[in-house]
Amino acid sequence: MNLATIIRNFNTTPFLFLGSGITRRYYNLPNWECLLKHFAFEINHDDLTYSFYKNKASQEDLKYGILPKVAELIQIDYEAKWFKDPTIRHVSNEILADIRDKGISPFKAEIAQFIKDNSVLKQEYVTEVGMLAELSVKNITGVITTNYDSFIENYFTGYVKYIGQKQLIFSPIQGVAEIFKIHGSIEQPESIVINEKDYDNFERNSEYLAAKLMTIFMEYPMIFIGYSISDTNIQNILGAIVQCLDENQLKRLEERFLFVEYEPAKKNIEISPFTIMFDGKPLTMKKIVADDFKPIYKALGEIKSKLPARIIRKFKQDLYELSQCSSPTAKIMCAEFDDSRINDDDLVLSIGKRSDFGVKGITGIDGSDWYRNIILNDLQIPADELLTHAFEGLYKQYSRKLPLNKYLSEAHGEYPECMKAAREQRFDSIISNTIKNGRCRNKYKSVKEVCEQEKDVSKAALAMAHLTEAQIEVDALEEFLKEIFESQPEILSTGKSETKTNIRRIIRIYDYLRWGKELLD
Repeated sequence: MNLATIIRNFNTTPFLFLGSGITRRYYNLPNWECLLKHFAFEINHDDLTYSFYKNKASQEDLKYGILPKVAELIQIDYEAKWFKDPTIRHVSNEILADIRDKGISPFKAEIAQFIKDNSVLKQEYVTEVGMLAELSVKNITGVITTNYDSFIENYFTGYVKYIGQKQLIFSPIQGVAEIFKIHGSIEQPESIVINEKDYDNFERNSEYLAAKLMTIFMEYPMIFIGYSISDTNIQNILGAIVQCLDENQLKRLEERFLFVEYEPAKKNIEISPFTIMFDGKPLTMKKIVADDFKPIYKALGEIKSKLPARIIRKFKQDLYELSQCSSPTAKIMCAEFDDSRINDDDLVLSIGKRSDFGVKGITGIDGSDWYRNIILNDLQIPADELLTHAFEGLYKQYSRKLPLNKYLSEAHGEYPECMKAAREQRFDSIISNTIKNGRCRNKYKSVKEVCEQEKDVSKAALAMAHLTEAQIEVDALEEFLKEIFESQPEILSTGKSETKTNIRRIIRIYDYLRWGKELLD
């Protein structure tokens, strides 16, 4: 049985289902039990503390296994100490404020901080992780994970992330270039599923989650990495799926489910069939035992989609939005759907660069495209065409707040209306009186300082707007904005209203400082 042959027989690129073993491998992060041991030790600095909680938990009703109960007991005592003892507080001032004002659990906030602080790539796996990152472009459809850490989104750029069950259940997922963090994420500490109450809430929605994941499980091959086959989390999720399937459907999964199990010092990959029973119903899959994952990633490289996963998702999302509103959008140009001159058999969808569609396509550009292009220059449309065909509508739509200096500096023609609008948006005009008046309370003195201390994108962007013109290093601001769009390319479309406002403001600042000062003086 050859791994490359098994993967080549997949009908499409697979999903990855990632467990804690993947980040124990690459980041050396602790497993669930070791994480709880760390926080138990923080309570009274005694190595036997965790054993105390485990023994206590074993005497109680264990609805979801012992670890959620242990976590619940540790959380109670840890938080009681946390509020009294500042020496065990490691979170930022921003998170401290959220704990105070929003009631975020200190235990979960400290777990998130601990994982962030210890998420460092081990040098011996740089090549292996690089191979995995390359697969994200055309060889992986999406990712499901119970991990809290940010490993996968750090290396799978351009993927859209859904945190927790609620986002997954209530969002119009496209099933491609998406990361489903079903047990929460360190970005949102309250989303972390770790104690009995969390698991109780998770269990209440498990049927909805199973239904949402069912299409993915039935349509795509699934590769499980970083789990033990006996792992409670994976058993519960698979069990919920299996109970919904009949014998023929379970048979379909057999050739498309691969379970990768790590075994130290394993010289060659071992492949064998493996069956798990769920209330008398068998789920059979291929089990791969390996020490080195590079051959597995190399084999996955043999099957790829013709377009990058992020592009396919973008296209599906735009089609979905188009189907909801029945009118062309910024990303899709089309004829009227009820045009009697067009037969259904004649309808054609075309994928290509926006610039290939000419001037008609430009009128569909939205504000997020216009703003993002200031930083990434990804529209590939001449500045003259943008100023001629897209400026007027967007300028009105965005209440006369639109970055123009980059386009004016690149244009060959003269655009007096655009130039007039640009002159009305100098540095002092971009910054509101509220922000100007709040500068006296701003503790930062440079863009780099903000980047080092503010990890939340929206708050960092707002803090930068509080800097004086002299304090803003244009190159550092450019680097910050590029990092935002490279990791979250759709943030100006899908982000929170406050986040979008803050980012657009500093793009206008950047546009003025980079091109406007010279152009307008």
